[in-house]
Amino acid sequence: MGIPLVESHKVIAPRPILLITTVDKQGRINAAPMSFVMPVEMDPPIIALSTGYDGDTYKNICETKEFVANVVGEDIKKQMWTCSKSFPRGVNELEKAGLHWEPSEKVKPPRVVECLANLECKLEWVHEGEEYVVVAGRVVAANVREGVIKSGKFNVKEAKPLLHLTGKLFVVGDHVVEL
Repeated sequence: MGIPLVESHKVIAPRPILLITTVDKQGRINAAPMSFVMPVEMDPPIIALSTGYDGDTYKNICETKEFVANVVGEDIKKQMWTCSKSFPRGVNELEKAGLHWEPSEKVKPPRVVECLANLECKLEWVHEGEEYVVVAGRVVAANVREGVIKSGKFNVKEAKPLLHLTGKLFVVGDHVVEL
């Protein structure tokens, strides 16, 4: 059964939701949820995200060359959704959503306290498409909430990561199937 090509990304789902935090030159915080995010390399650790040219996320990364990828759990799904709304440039979405932030170890954008994990990144490279841009960042610091890693693995049973299916539909990844 064929599907329209514009719908093909939906079969690569569910995808983890990350709140990408950035700051502009003035230090104003921005937070945007994204699911078009992927690991690119393990050593050195590099992750990439795809976004539009018009959003504050891309503009801020261009200005500061830094971002933080914050892994979202089910427990903050409503706050994450608030961050997805269109606010004027310079408005702190974390504040609007009632989320808390703390200084990062090695980059200017803050980490989101309520998130399961935080990957602090410095810009590695950019690939510009016609209507999108892929931004890759080298992970320079990584932190996880207590209990998120168990026996060297992401503890999905406890963490309950939020995964994006499509639109307003999400999946909670809370169990493992062993083969």
